[in-house]
Amino acid sequence: MFELMRSIHIDVEKGRASAEAFVPSDHPLFADHFPGSPLLPGSLMIELAAQLSGPLAEEFAETQMGIERWAILGMVRDARFLHPVFLPSALDLSAEISRSQPSTINTSVNVEVNGERVMQAQLVMMMMIETSAEWAQAIAARNIRLARWKAS
Repeated sequence: MFELMRSIHIDVEKGRASAEAFVPSDHPLFADHFPGSPLLPGSLMIELAAQLSGPLAEEFAETQMGIERWAILGMVRDARFLHPVFLPSALDLSAEISRSQPSTINTSVNVEVNGERVMQAQLVMMMMIETSAEWAQAIAARNIRLARWKAS
């Protein structure tokens, strides 16, 4: 697991969340992407967007719908990469609930670098699923990570 998220703020009442992430140029993940001119892969921007949208969807489901669910990214709808992101780079992410049902929560996500939008996407957290006992360790680790991001 790579940890690039620095902080997360969730306003569940408004169905919005924001986050800051920092992506260094020397992370081993980017060794081949691209030597001498490190570039952030779009798939990683989507991953960061999901790391913000998932907790937003989970807290929204719990507080606004009264159900406890675990959000798993089901589909990326209409992702647009507007500008390349050269590394190192600080990213500002924002997510907003655009549609909600007990089994599906959609978010609209924007990513900016230095005030310029570099990505916009519609994420479908299609699987708002109940957890089971065998997930306890993974959920505990995720909750520790999320608490650290929220405290920043």
